[in-house]
Amino acid sequence: MINQVPSIKYPLSSFMNISAKNSINSKLKMRIPHLISIVGAGPGDPDLLTVKALRCIQQADVILYDALHGEEILELAGEHTEKIYAGKHYQDGQHQTERQDNIHTQLKKFANEGKQVVRLKAGDPFIFGRGAEELAFCMEEGLNVEVIPGITSGLAAATCFHIPVTLRSVNSMALFYTGHKRNGGFEDIEVVASVLKTKAPVMVYMGLKNLVFLSKELIGRDVPADIPIQIVSRVGHPDQQLFTTSLIEIERFLQTVDPPMPSVIIMGTHTHVIQA
Repeated sequence: MINQVPSIKYPLSSFMNISAKNSINSKLKMRIPHLISIVGAGPGDPDLLTVKALRCIQQADVILYDALHGEEILELAGEHTEKIYAGKHYQDGQHQTERQDNIHTQLKKFANEGKQVVRLKAGDPFIFGRGAEELAFCMEEGLNVEVIPGITSGLAAATCFHIPVTLRSVNSMALFYTGHKRNGGFEDIEVVASVLKTKAPVMVYMGLKNLVFLSKELIGRDVPADIPIQIVSRVGHPDQQLFTTSLIEIERFLQTVDPPMPSVIIMGTHTHVIQA
């Protein structure tokens, strides 16, 4: 079964079309009773929250939270904070457009009640998190909104396991990529192959189930078959694990090993773990 990502309802042009009457300066915004904070929760470890994210969580009247794979961050909220699950899991059967519309409805409802709302999202809101859609909705509705960045899982995985993303005089870029398939294939697969051929790393999100297919597509485009693949499972949690294999070996590897989800994949010529 092919899992397709729903089309973005609020494209970049939405931000360009917001009328001047909704451009509220910072002093005026402070007089509006409600505040919606779209907050990046990072990979799951409460110690990796930003100070500002922690403050928002502690002051929230309502938290609409994603599948955070742990309760520790939610436990930082106040005693009377209302916590509402608004996330998704792999193949959970939810209609994603309806789910997103429901989130927008709740954001507006609680804002109209004058409440401090935290939309808590795993990782960073703007990296495969649909944060741009939620921000565009709030801006179009004239709601008081801010976005607080979080540590995205790809970078957290690399840093926690000492995998360099950039190396001086070796590679000058990195690519974030989704492992979802659309219309039977991988989008921008030629770009991914080109990046790997430059010896730069590619961080693949939501790609474990399609990793064998992706590897075959890359090898078929003359990407070196011995390029390392690092699979980091449950990054930011006490049971985080690292699994190491390669493009050519990944199919046989996954026949005997089942990395726990969520997992992020880091592949590239120089994505070896730095050791003494």
